[in-house]
Amino acid sequence: MFHADARALARASLLVDGREPEPIGYAPAGPGADRFVSVVRWLGDPIPDPTVRVDRLRRVVPGGMSEEIVVSSTADVPVRATVTLEVACDLAPMEVVKSGGSVPPVSPADALTWIAHGTTVRVTGDGTASGSGLLWDVDLPTRGSATLRWQVRVDDTRAAVAAPSGPIEWSRPEVTADDHRLVRLLDRSLDDLATLRLAEQGDTFLAAGVPWYLTLFGRDSIWAARMLLPLGTGLAAGTLRVLARRQGRRVDAHTGEEPGKIMHELRRDEFTSLPPAYYGTVDATPLWVSLLHDAWRWGMPADEVAALLPALEAALDWLGGHADFLRYVDTTGRGLANQGWKDSGDAVRFRDGRRAEPPIALAEVQGYAYQAAVQGAALLDAFGRPGGDRWREYADALAERFRAAYWVDGPHGRTRHWRSTAAGARSTRSPATSGTCSAPGC
Repeated sequence: MFHADARALARASLLVDGREPEPIGYAPAGPGADRFVSVVRWLGDPIPDPTVRVDRLRRVVPGGMSEEIVVSSTADVPVRATVTLEVACDLAPMEVVKSGGSVPPVSPADALTWIAHGTTVRVTGDGTASGSGLLWDVDLPTRGSATLRWQVRVDDTRAAVAAPSGPIEWSRPEVTADDHRLVRLLDRSLDDLATLRLAEQGDTFLAAGVPWYLTLFGRDSIWAARMLLPLGTGLAAGTLRVLARRQGRRVDAHTGEEPGKIMHELRRDEFTSLPPAYYGTVDATPLWVSLLHDAWRWGMPADEVAALLPALEAALDWLGGHADFLRYVDTTGRGLANQGWKDSGDAVRFRDGRRAEPPIALAEVQGYAYQAAVQGAALLDAFGRPGGDRWREYADALAERFRAAYWVDGPHGRTRHWRSTAAGARSTRSPATSGTCSAPGC
């Protein structure tokens, strides 16, 4: 189990008479819940079909996890067994676990309690505490069952984000379809989104993923909120406010912070050499502008939009600070080499396999910038603030530069690279001699 970039529980092994039951099934059981089924072949009636099974219902709850274990028997004879839960804690940093490394276990402060790095992990249950876990003596009558329960609680004074306390911010649609797989897909998708909810200062946003990216990510959190706008604007409003509070104020090469820039990710400590608050993203800022615009069009209250207009103007000024295209380069050698949605170090290549060298101007990012300028101008006009004409002129000039520069060589000669990436760019043809570009990094 992971919590705030650390592995709170490194092991939780359920044993029956010192042996692990045989797993036979798994199924999701709603938001943050899963069900596991196993059988205990060595207990019960001596027949090929097992007569003793173990059902485990595990739920993630704010600040921890709970599990209910049901041991049931269909045997014709009474069943007696000793059930043990062996647990261990190492509070290994997420990046160590992700890379396959290990750290020494944390010594317990007392029975089933571990304390290290400002984090306290405590395991409790209705069994008897032993040196390494919990123990239950189970006596089942013929066709009987027993329910066992245990919990783990994590108290962390240094967590960067927290679990939300309010209800889900979007409405839940109901779909009826002849193909029931579609209904199940929608239900599971909405359940998964609910489990990604996190909060900061009372505002909710969606984390980027479980377990490595269960935190605030500018690009990912913005896109998720934008796609959920048809179901409500509450998530978008929370996401916008969280990111606006951490909008760049100064120039800092180490963190990538710049005035007006929207951050990339937030951690409690350094993560894979990145600082806890890291701004190494080229696309989160224009995407933030577009989310604010789209949320306004979908009905976000005007006073909430107005409160974010200073952040909008700062974000637009950041766009305007780029001379021709939005480019990125990590000047420290410790940040992300690539800072678009494909941000692995080897993600941006030429056709022959060579890596593009920074500074790199991604095609889709120029589309984001164009759209942000146009939509930002619309917001400024609607709320009676100056600058709309400036950003429409910026968008027009960017579109012209893009059409002149972005070409790729293909089997039919040089063709435009921007066909599906420059959002809103006009379709006027430019002559092939007006500019060439064989990769986004040229």
